[in-house]
Amino acid sequence: IIYYFCQSKQMDSMRRALFLLATMILASAIYTDVSAQHLEKMRVGRYKEGDKVVIAEANTTLMVKLVVEYDEFEAGPYARYAQKLLGSRASFVNRAEYRVVAADVALVDGDEHGFTQNLERYESHQLHKQDIQIDRMSTTEKSIESAAREAAETIFKLRKARMDMITGEQGDGVFGGGLESALREIETLENAYLELFYGRRTLSYETRTFVLPVSEEHTSMAISRFSVDDGLVAMDDLAGEIIFLNIEPSEMEYPAGDEKGTIAIRYANNAEVFVSLGSRVLVKRVLPIYEFGETVMIVKPR
Repeated sequence: IIYYFCQSKQMDSMRRALFLLATMILASAIYTDVSAQHLEKMRVGRYKEGDKVVIAEANTTLMVKLVVEYDEFEAGPYARYAQKLLGSRASFVNRAEYRVVAADVALVDGDEHGFTQNLERYESHQLHKQDIQIDRMSTTEKSIESAAREAAETIFKLRKARMDMITGEQGDGVFGGGLESALREIETLENAYLELFYGRRTLSYETRTFVLPVSEEHTSMAISRFSVDDGLVAMDDLAGEIIFLNIEPSEMEYPAGDEKGTIAIRYANNAEVFVSLGSRVLVKRVLPIYEFGETVMIVKPR
């Protein structure tokens, strides 16, 4: 009997704890739902404001920014000898491809916008570079393998010179800023020679901006097409995959209107707006969209 009584007490305590936990979760969900129901509104229609007659419409315009990365790899002319002379394999294949690496979407309000993603870290610039050149020091003809062997020996000499400078075996009178400068020059030369074996990878970025007026008739809009070979391309280029902007209106409760009301107030819908490329969602935000909201008539305040 005593054992059964203790077990009953424990079960009651567990039930109370579970009930309290469930109550807290429900309260949190209700608070979250209420906080998400922030209402954007504006007066619409024809009305007087001071001495002026205003004709207002509640329109929404979205701005989308896409950042495209161009990734190019150029194989080195001595790639086939990297394993033999330097101890590790190198790629023999040149390649280049585009990728959408960042995106954002925001409302356009005059000249203002509310982008949240930090896209400034992607600097848009045009790619300028020279092809990797074979390091010829004279007009004497040499085989590719002989030239590769000399380049490898130069790499080892540069590494030895750097180590001697660091340990003090070489470079008497070179210290402080002079030593740092000499080490940087050695590193630059070594990297240039290593590119002859392992190639060069170059990344460049381009940012494109698209302005899209919202229509209540469409919840999906095509922004552009994208191709891994050509980047952002025209909509009539069927080789590219379409980048879509989609709007999913939410279920919302709006303030009740008044049958005697003479003032029209348009409430926006807090819709989920996302930009997608195929099955990949590039960015998702909740934004107030007037086209999917509701107009409520209210009585003019006295």
